[in-house]
Amino acid sequence: MSFVSAGFLPFVQPLRPGQSDRFRHKKGNIRTTNDDCEPLCSAIRSHGDSMGNVSRHVFCVFVRGLLLNARSPCTPRCRLKSLLIFFGPMLLPRATSMYRKLKAEAGVRAQQSQQGGPAAAIVRPLAFRSVLVLSLLATAALAWLLSGGLVLPASASHALRLPSALRMPENVFVATESRLQAPTDVLFTRLASSRPNHTLTAADEALRLRLVSLESRLLYLQYGPDVLANCPFCGGTGVDAASRFSAMHYLYYAMADLVAAHLANLVLIALVTSPLLLLGRRGKSSGSSASASAGAGAASVYADFDAHGESAADHAYDVAAAHIRRWRTPASLVALCFAALDLYLVASYNGQRNARATRLAELDFFYWSMRTYRAVACGGLLAALAAVLYLAASGRHSSPRLGLLGVVLFGALPPPSPAHRVTAVTRGLAGVKSKLSAGAIVKNTALRDTDLRARTQAYWAREVMLVAEAMEERDVIEGVNDALQNRIDIQRIARDAEQYAQNVIPSLAPPSSAGRSSSHGSSQTTPVQPQPQVVVSRSTTPVAAGNKPTKRK
Repeated sequence: MSFVSAGFLPFVQPLRPGQSDRFRHKKGNIRTTNDDCEPLCSAIRSHGDSMGNVSRHVFCVFVRGLLLNARSPCTPRCRLKSLLIFFGPMLLPRATSMYRKLKAEAGVRAQQSQQGGPAAAIVRPLAFRSVLVLSLLATAALAWLLSGGLVLPASASHALRLPSALRMPENVFVATESRLQAPTDVLFTRLASSRPNHTLTAADEALRLRLVSLESRLLYLQYGPDVLANCPFCGGTGVDAASRFSAMHYLYYAMADLVAAHLANLVLIALVTSPLLLLGRRGKSSGSSASASAGAGAASVYADFDAHGESAADHAYDVAAAHIRRWRTPASLVALCFAALDLYLVASYNGQRNARATRLAELDFFYWSMRTYRAVACGGLLAALAAVLYLAASGRHSSPRLGLLGVVLFGALPPPSPAHRVTAVTRGLAGVKSKLSAGAIVKNTALRDTDLRARTQAYWAREVMLVAEAMEERDVIEGVNDALQNRIDIQRIARDAEQYAQNVIPSLAPPSSAGRSSSHGSSQTTPVQPQPQVVVSRSTTPVAAGNKPTKRK
């Protein structure tokens, strides 16, 4: 109970005992009866008998706290504090574990890159087609930013005579510093004074024919000058009812332009995230450049792929293509969310809030604000996608310099393919075999050569003498006796040695005693002989009790 009530009880306290059916907010004195909370509380109580009284009371306090918090004049900071108190203990451990996991993966990337493992990145120059595709994506991002007026000011855009789609449209009320209720003649007279030769353009004249009523000016602030002046089926000015004026027609015309812009954005994302378009065909796109830039180190890293007909360039192509395809779905979903949010905000905006504005500073220029936000969102998305695709296409996706950012963007290192694992095991076995062959050759040479054979015999003679002298020490004898009597199982060691000998030389192994005993029947049992005691003395080697010890010379 204390976990939930800690977030909501600070905002709710009961009144006097005679008024216990009401609750009061600490700051606002806003009261609400239990009748408002009772339907939800009864639904919670009827959820099931498995819930205890404490849990039901906690949920009732939670519901009452939500209702009171929603009706009270609580600040956003206060609401955020309540949410953090409630959800913080659940989200903080997950965030900590995720950070530790990402940090560990970044450490693995750096270690494998230093050791030259199979996941090490092969940085290669971009192919010509990759440069073209990334340039197209960067140009689209720049066009979005230009359309929002974030790159060049309005005066510079008009001086360069950029297309209307690549610059922020002019706001006649801001340009002339006029109120919304200013007469049309006064408004455009002031606008003509700022034009070259004091002459209005054709677009100004088309806008002047529509901008004659308060309704049309409100639509101008909501949909912009292009929709108001160029809509072909939005006849009328809103002065009278006979002019067939309808605000929905302007909404449909504005929606068509917005949907077309977002569809173009989605088509561009689908094209640039295609490995065939960005990298070309496998084995033909950048094989020479990748092998030239990889160098001798990369050739040794991916030498095992040559046994299966797969070169280092082909492996790098597969990894880069996987990372490129991975970003198609997230980028498309983000673009769809931006489009849905943009259409919703434009369709649900209430333009009547500007009708009572008497000063220029009180006006809400919704169209220009939304154009800036749209440019930031879509342009930022395309720019970020261009940066990610550049890292993937150039082979820098697994670079240790990226750190946690590389793990977040490209995920964990891909597991090695089955062909790579089989080839790695085969190569390891071949290395072991070569070492065994080299050892056999050295041993054969040492036994055939007279000088080497004499040195070998002298070494072993000296080794036997040193071991014999060490075994005659009192401390060694006591330690060996203690180990044989208390810590070492002689029977288990004997069984392991016999099993090892049978595995090494299976052809010379004696037949199994279990097989012989089974042929005589299961009723016959073999008596267990007691094991002799092992004793070690100063002048003898470890032997079994009852046997004659052999003295060392």
